[in-house]
Amino acid sequence: MSAQLSLLSLLPEDLPPLLAGLYEAPEEAVAWMAGASVAAWVALNDEEVLLGAIGARPSPHWGAELVGGAFPGPTQYAAALALAQAAQADLGRVYAFAEPHLWPYEALMGAGWREVGAYRRLTGRMPLRHLDPPAGVTLHPLAAVQDLAVRLDALTTFEDRVGHHAVLPEFAIDGAAGFDSHLSCIALDDQGRGIGLCRASIEDGLGRMDSPGVHSDWRASGLRAALLDAVNSRLRAAGITQVSLDSWGDTAAELAHDLKLGLHVVDETPIYSAPLSG
Repeated sequence: MSAQLSLLSLLPEDLPPLLAGLYEAPEEAVAWMAGASVAAWVALNDEEVLLGAIGARPSPHWGAELVGGAFPGPTQYAAALALAQAAQADLGRVYAFAEPHLWPYEALMGAGWREVGAYRRLTGRMPLRHLDPPAGVTLHPLAAVQDLAVRLDALTTFEDRVGHHAVLPEFAIDGAAGFDSHLSCIALDDQGRGIGLCRASIEDGLGRMDSPGVHSDWRASGLRAALLDAVNSRLRAAGITQVSLDSWGDTAAELAHDLKLGLHVVDETPIYSAPLSG
């Protein structure tokens, strides 16, 4: 490693002021990232000036997500790569939520990292259509299903997608993450198990949705599209005509479906995964 750059591990609770500087945000806005992290590192130059900082938070199927990055400037390439490699050396499988101003793609790609997905925000006029769920599946407002175990089953349908994290019980309660359980919809199979979920809320007159989570056994069934339409129907009944859809790790086919509805991408951040060792 260059004599002009050194790495230190630190406790995740030390991250908030460092992440605040990187994201140019208040500490309270980034504290949740630090709280979810299990490890952290900083990169410093010889004068102990901060070049970058990252935290790592567990992802059930993808190892750990790296948040943070390196400050723009002549040292960014080396600092970002050193931080990423330190996390990989300690944790094994890792991926980076790679905001372009914090992660130079050339550094990651040159080290063998590859793009495995993206975060996207799509917006547009609400589609006007109706699709029935597949046979054997019923759709319900989330508020009508109060069994938290069933809700957790539906929430875990997201876990294998890159960019998602382990589901905790508090994620299943009404109002979690600001979503409205009366607007959100859950899919149940004929045994009453939660096999899909689309969460929604209304913010500043806009319908906000997360891309639906669907159990892997049902992803070829049309259930995702039916969940989207069910939530759109509830938003439309509330007087909403414009929607915003957030997605992490959706497939190319799912993106194509959403674009065909008339939505368009207004924000996109690539997700890069480290090469698997061995």
